[in-house]
Amino acid sequence: MIRIIFIFFILFNFSHAITVKETLKKLDENLYGVFGVPQQVSKENRGFISNAYFYITDEGVVVFDALSSYQLGKEFIQAIRSVADKPIKYLVITHYHTDHFYGIQAFKEVGAISIAHKWAYEYLSDPYAESFFKSRRKVLGEYLKGTKIIPPDIAVEKEAILKISNENIDIQHICEGHTKGDLIIYIPKINTVVAGDLIFNERVPFLGSGNSKSWLKCIDKIIEIKPEIVLPGHGDILKGKENILKKANLTKKYIIDIRKIIRKMIDKDGLDVGTVKSKIVEEMYKLDPEYKKIKLFEKVTPTNAYYIYFEVEKELFME
Repeated sequence: MIRIIFIFFILFNFSHAITVKETLKKLDENLYGVFGVPQQVSKENRGFISNAYFYITDEGVVVFDALSSYQLGKEFIQAIRSVADKPIKYLVITHYHTDHFYGIQAFKEVGAISIAHKWAYEYLSDPYAESFFKSRRKVLGEYLKGTKIIPPDIAVEKEAILKISNENIDIQHICEGHTKGDLIIYIPKINTVVAGDLIFNERVPFLGSGNSKSWLKCIDKIIEIKPEIVLPGHGDILKGKENILKKANLTKKYIIDIRKIIRKMIDKDGLDVGTVKSKIVEEMYKLDPEYKKIKLFEKVTPTNAYYIYFEVEKELFME
């Protein structure tokens, strides 16, 4: 009997993927978020691995990120409709990674104007974008039905002010970090920064699309704003200046540590990239055993090491 119940429990959990609306939380005055699971993309989680947010004004709703498929985008819109009957006016994409922009089509269908950094055009013009889409389709199958990889309606290079309902929402490209085209969004009325994947919470960051060295400056610039709330692309939100500083510095520490170890492995030990990948987790644990507590650490860190190896190797060559 116990075994039957256990098997049923397993089957139920695999068949009941969490919906976007189930994760909806009110975060502050007129500010809401939905929260993906801290996992890598799979059929079981339907690709719902990242966060997205929205802010309600008198004139309409401003959305930050679109999730990782057309279907999830539709679910996100349903979640928005459950607490706001105003039109969805704008969709701001923090960066063109698949778990943040694949849901754009759903928002275009309800008339939202999409905004992203101009790097989106560079990303979409690269054959890699199409090949990655095909690989995602192999993983997600039916859950990617209706999804299209499309450009934003408006591209930002450095900064733009979104004027809505007598409020100014500041959209900034502060530096290359997680990608070449990261945007942060500052909402002055509630002293909140939408940080995208420049600050991770509760899981290891992915370092393969931008520049890890300048990413450190990105984090410092977010801290300089002194927000009361930071909304990360993954993990729970950060509230309070001291907590924000602490968690932002954890992302920063991870980047500094992995760069330091890989620099030594190349410059002092003369190790090749394959060896560095195989040794990096062990070396990071030696440096700080607390890394064992971070979600996805052992899965993502070797991949990060691969990309950081070539970044640091180039830096050493240029010195």
